[in-house]
Amino acid sequence: MSTEKLAYNWNFDDQGAGPSINPMENAPAANASMQQVLADSAGPAPAQPMPSATLSTLPIGIDINGKLIREAEIRELTGADEEAIDRVNRNSIKFFDKLLQLGVVSLGSDVPTAEQLKQLYVGDRDSLMLDIRCATFGSELEMVGVRCPGCQDLVDFTVDLSSVERRGLPDGPHTVELRDGRIATVSFPTGEDQEYILDETDATTGQTNTRLLERCLTHIDLPAAGIRIPGSADTALKLGIADRRKILMYLADHAPGPQTMDLTVEHDGCGAEVPLPLTVADVFLDL
Repeated sequence: MSTEKLAYNWNFDDQGAGPSINPMENAPAANASMQQVLADSAGPAPAQPMPSATLSTLPIGIDINGKLIREAEIRELTGADEEAIDRVNRNSIKFFDKLLQLGVVSLGSDVPTAEQLKQLYVGDRDSLMLDIRCATFGSELEMVGVRCPGCQDLVDFTVDLSSVERRGLPDGPHTVELRDGRIATVSFPTGEDQEYILDETDATTGQTNTRLLERCLTHIDLPAAGIRIPGSADTALKLGIADRRKILMYLADHAPGPQTMDLTVEHDGCGAEVPLPLTVADVFLDL
């Protein structure tokens, strides 16, 4: 089993951070604490029965030949899959592509192609990966030594991953009000967008944000002037930092798929709510 830390931050705040929190919360101390907790929690996988398939419902769905597909079949990962996964760089998007290629049996009634898996919204990809994790290791994730913000005690918790809220697309259109009356229309990223955005491994946070906006900013309207500016890398670079961040916050706060960043658990000892923000990468630390 590899113990290398996964780096999969889809909140566009610090792409090399691994476990992360919503940028609006601005809590670096909590982020650092969670990284240590997750590192301490990684351990051997529990004994599991022989591989079996199970149904997974996509929060959004994919159009295949004019039909919206929202049901997928996934399966438990095997020892052969583990060997195949270990050949892939765990700190790259290819790691998650490989998980999906191995663990997704079908989309609708058909075996999915690699291209179709990339065309899925990130929220659907994350949902499938969460189900693959539950099928492989079970739905319980042990969190050891979490510091309670109420009493400061170190407490162990068990998170039921099967109970994580899975959100569909927000009602459209997906618009963000910018300065000077401008209105940005955005789309949520797919696997193809994700691959493009994270392709530059040495990119700064600002460069990653620009690549995200290049792919997900559809256009900007100036209603008073009747002008529409198409989204592009140049458009993203010309936006003010405040407007860029407002769009990024919208994408993070309304992102469809599993809402693992919002997990909380009540500490029985003092009654305080303990935040347990997770990314999809975090739940695969025991792989």
